[in-house]
Amino acid sequence: MRQHLVAGIIALSGALPACAHNTQYTVRGTDRSVGVDGVITIKPHSEDVNLVAVELVNLPPPERHDKGKKAFIVWITPVDGQPIRAGRLAYDPETRVGTLEATTPNDQVFVQVTAEEASVVEKPSDFVLVSKHVVLKREGIAQHDL
Repeated sequence: MRQHLVAGIIALSGALPACAHNTQYTVRGTDRSVGVDGVITIKPHSEDVNLVAVELVNLPPPERHDKGKKAFIVWITPVDGQPIRAGRLAYDPETRVGTLEATTPNDQVFVQVTAEEASVVEKPSDFVLVSKHVVLKREGIAQHDL
């Protein structure tokens, strides 16, 4: 009986979904954005989609970084891909806080926030405020663990 139970657990373990946890990363501004701090979180959103949340604090307005800058843009780059414009960082000049939530099918991405001359641009500029590789940590039962 016990042998059948162990065999059943082993057979089912391959079908069990891996448990994913919110994974949070602290970020600090680059030399171009000294004093900016923040958090980037990646967490499961639905079956095949993850949510990436960016929150930056102590963020001066874009034009304070450079006269031609008008917007902060968040980019998500998959491991084997090109940067994808996730959206414009929602910026509150009163509190100097910027936030954005975007989705991705990937568990590992490179997140960048750049200062741009327009809200809609095709690729990130070299004016990077923060950047971080983020990975959704997953735990599950592997057959070799039993």
